[in-house]
Amino acid sequence: MRKEITCWFSVKYIFVFFVCHCIATTVHAQIVLQTDFTDSANAKQIIVYHLNVFNRITPINGVNVTNATSKTKLCIVRPLGGIAKKGKADLTMDSYKWDAVSKTFYTDFTQLKRQIDGVYDEGLEIHQIVLDNPSWAFQRNAKGALLGDSLRVSTYGNAEPPKDYNVWANYLKDVMSFLVDTYGKDEVLKIQFDIGREIGTPTHWSGTKEQFFEFYKVSVKAIKQELPKAKVGTHFLWGSSQKAWGTNFVKWCKTNKVHYDFVGVSFYPFYHMENRTNFNQVYLKDFAVIKDIPEWNENAKLEMHEFALIKSLSKAGNAFENAPVAHQNSFIIGLMKMFYQNNMYNVFQWGDGKKYEGARNMLLTLEGNTYYNSNKSGVQRSEKNYVDAIFSRDSKQDSYHIVAYNYSANLESKDTESLRITAKLNVPPWTKIMVRSAVYISKEDAFTWYEWHEVMTKGNESSKSMMSFDTQLPVYSFLKYEIKLP
Repeated sequence: MRKEITCWFSVKYIFVFFVCHCIATTVHAQIVLQTDFTDSANAKQIIVYHLNVFNRITPINGVNVTNATSKTKLCIVRPLGGIAKKGKADLTMDSYKWDAVSKTFYTDFTQLKRQIDGVYDEGLEIHQIVLDNPSWAFQRNAKGALLGDSLRVSTYGNAEPPKDYNVWANYLKDVMSFLVDTYGKDEVLKIQFDIGREIGTPTHWSGTKEQFFEFYKVSVKAIKQELPKAKVGTHFLWGSSQKAWGTNFVKWCKTNKVHYDFVGVSFYPFYHMENRTNFNQVYLKDFAVIKDIPEWNENAKLEMHEFALIKSLSKAGNAFENAPVAHQNSFIIGLMKMFYQNNMYNVFQWGDGKKYEGARNMLLTLEGNTYYNSNKSGVQRSEKNYVDAIFSRDSKQDSYHIVAYNYSANLESKDTESLRITAKLNVPPWTKIMVRSAVYISKEDAFTWYEWHEVMTKGNESSKSMMSFDTQLPVYSFLKYEIKLP
């Protein structure tokens, strides 16, 4: 077990201590990260683990989530049909069909049930069902005639608005009635229903913005008629996209008194781009423009319905290459800092999240803690480096947890940042507290804990005192301090 070296020094007659990992020389901090745990105004939301939801597209053969827990939940994408295989319409998954012999439309929920049962058979929950691609029969008019000479097939299947919104509404009532009859009202109320997927992308919705808003309104009304307390919402591109409709949607809902419980946004940042990895800029440009406007429904949640830190994206935009594992973990810590700071919820992930397993495991230890606002001062070694920290308190154990990260959009960066992490506590000066720390090293993909040791707080106030750690943090790494009071 490696040990830490604890040293003391004086700064303007106020003593602080610092803990140096594997070094014995004084660290001159460039960046100061601090909070005041004694100020109740800094206490914000209870930390929730936001990495439990996983996307699966038409999971007809069951789902496979490695290391699934009792809290793992699924988002079922394209469960109603309207899918394509090798550029051709696949009618076998459709739940709304046209019988050319009897010249009638009918519903068939066999494949929908198979997908849902596959999730439940694994002992998992369903967080969301996406009501996205309409079955191919919705490209037909009331007499069964196609809109064109043949079915219009997009990259993701049927992106055409239904020919008749009233027919679509009646169909959705049948869907909801089937779900309630099959799984029970209480179980269905645990699921939220996402009307559309990445709306604004022509390959998901070929209609206009106005057509979609009306489609959403009709869909919500139909769902609520069968299940009045059902949770509903939709999913757009990030706010800075040229095809972003999220802000317009929120304003339209306010004006037209249309309900939503959540809005989902996609986020596929390139790992080497400064404007996609600077979390302060990202939030302001991509999420605040939806959530922090006066028209936003304060009872709604902003979620991230698609996410991946990527190296490259296909020309069609429907496939990507993940960023190297070495970059994933510190990025996820920064992403969760953005979530906690701005009351965002749920990252819907592709795959199983193993690319950032170190960060996931560490974030689990913060669940149930109270998140505290913090301040940052100083300058990083490079403008492309992003350093910050999550400060939290476990009120049940009367302990404190501080997680700092160092990410860079400069792929050649080897910068180690010098940090001072400071916090004020509700204990008198010279109180003995127990401290331990751990650091994640990207090159080793390992998270190593150091031994618990006893230190004393310092300060001039009678009932409050300071703790302060000076340390160094390599690029693409994160560290954690745990502090126990007597």
